[in-house]
Amino acid sequence: MMDGTDRHCRFFHRLLSQHARLYSEMIVADAVVHGDREHLLGFDRAEHPVALQVGGSDPGLLAQAAKIGAEFGYDEINLNVGC
Repeated sequence: MMDGTDRHCRFFHRLLSQHARLYSEMIVADAVVHGDREHLLGFDRAEHPVALQVGGSDPGLLAQAAKIGAEFGYDEINLNVGC
């Protein structure tokens, strides 16, 4: 969900359940590759397990964004390639 499951929302959800997998907002791959990564991808260690949702249609950008997400420590990379 875009503009809904930001780090504050995920932190609150983690207080409700210690075991549920939390998901980031869907972030466009181009923004991950070229944007403010700390702002877009940053999360608190208490949020684990947490998945990064990346959207896009360019396989190269999706691969780059997935690698960046993995380097940030996400437990899962979830690709959204459209409906």
